[in-house]
Amino acid sequence: MELELENVRRPVRQLRKLLKGLAGDASVREVHDLRTRARRVEAIAGMEIAGGGRARRRVVKALKPLRKAAGVVRDMDVLAARARTLVGRGCDDSVAALVEALRARRVEGARELAAAAKEDGAEARARLKEFARRIEKRARAGEDTDAAVKLMDELSGWPAFSAENLHAFRIKVKELRYVLQLAGAADARFVRALEKVKARIGDWHDWLELRRIAGEVQGRGALLKVIEGIEGERLKRALTAARGLRARYLGPHRGGVVGEV
Repeated sequence: MELELENVRRPVRQLRKLLKGLAGDASVREVHDLRTRARRVEAIAGMEIAGGGRARRRVVKALKPLRKAAGVVRDMDVLAARARTLVGRGCDDSVAALVEALRARRVEGARELAAAAKEDGAEARARLKEFARRIEKRARAGEDTDAAVKLMDELSGWPAFSAENLHAFRIKVKELRYVLQLAGAADARFVRALEKVKARIGDWHDWLELRRIAGEVQGRGALLKVIEGIEGERLKRALTAARGLRARYLGPHRGGVVGEV
């Protein structure tokens, strides 16, 4: 599978630009973009075209604190939105208290993101520049990657799906989706199927995290029971989607869904 060079350049360039302008009061959109673009660069770093040298290791290490801090902020935004959908179910006071607890965690996460951007932002931009030069050199030399094949093999051999391994499966699905976007070689239906599974598992995982935080903040109560019911239903949907993806696209007859695979 041959990579489109511009598809590799773009996320690195966009992330460098975002880090340069990132301020302490980063918007919801900036936080989302930082997290997503850092994930894409990490996916590139895991491909054979990135090689095994210092540039790859350095960029992953430099991005990690920024990506994790952005992840906390983004998660609190998403979970607060989920919590607000529970208004009108007979436990509005508990919902308000939960949303306030999520808001407080977001504020703390935003402080940590601002500190990480101040402390690590310049280093991350320098490592991204170094990494971009290495990727371009190897790509122009005609070096290729079979990252998609390896990821599909891993997903094909995934053990029986459960609540314990479903989120890890989603992470690999996201990596595969990123790799396919870089190559521009995948069947559109397959990419849509990956997106659907990613969304279904992500939705369940959001409710799982909301249940965990609600239990920490409020203990047992009517709100926690409501969240548990929704989480259980979302888990069933996520499991169904994951099994469907594997049955349709990840079996022994999967040729054609990733270009030359």
